[in-house]
Amino acid sequence: MSKKHIITLGGLPGSGKSTVKRLLVGTLNYQSFSTGDYTRSLAVGRGLSLEEFNTLITHDKSLDLHIDEEQARIGRDENEYIIDSILGFHFIPNSFKVHLSVPLEVSAERIFGDKNSTLRVASHDSPDTYEETLEKTRRRIENHKSRYFDHYAVHIYDEQNFDLVIDTTSKNPQEVAEIIMVAYKIWLQS
Repeated sequence: MSKKHIITLGGLPGSGKSTVKRLLVGTLNYQSFSTGDYTRSLAVGRGLSLEEFNTLITHDKSLDLHIDEEQARIGRDENEYIIDSILGFHFIPNSFKVHLSVPLEVSAERIFGDKNSTLRVASHDSPDTYEETLEKTRRRIENHKSRYFDHYAVHIYDEQNFDLVIDTTSKNPQEVAEIIMVAYKIWLQS
């Protein structure tokens, strides 16, 4: 299987996937796709909070299939993409697979700090307190783990699934993007 000029970014919520994706898109001039943004827009379209939508999607695999078919299509038909997706590594196995890790508490802190973003507000994913954010983030991670294992028998946070793992706790997004760029160039040449 030949390598694609596609970088898939996986990892915990709040690990920096969206911000790093934007930086990589700016550097490489690649197209982008975000399953998180896509999921939030589907939730908003149905008048649901992100948490309500994640509960719904657990029992209605067709919603996941819709999102996942787009990733598979990109992997099959496209090139020069940055994909922000927990399952990107699975659907595009010939991509450069990156996992961004961060402790749960840092994840919740970052999400709480971003609570006023337009898409978070629109999808009712804008908690009032850090404690509420921590609990919602914990439930979201557990939802993802069980849902994707049930649907695909995949352990989505197993770091062995990735070409590169970066703990973003003490790194800013620009540093993370630079680490990815160096590793990606090496990967393309190997």
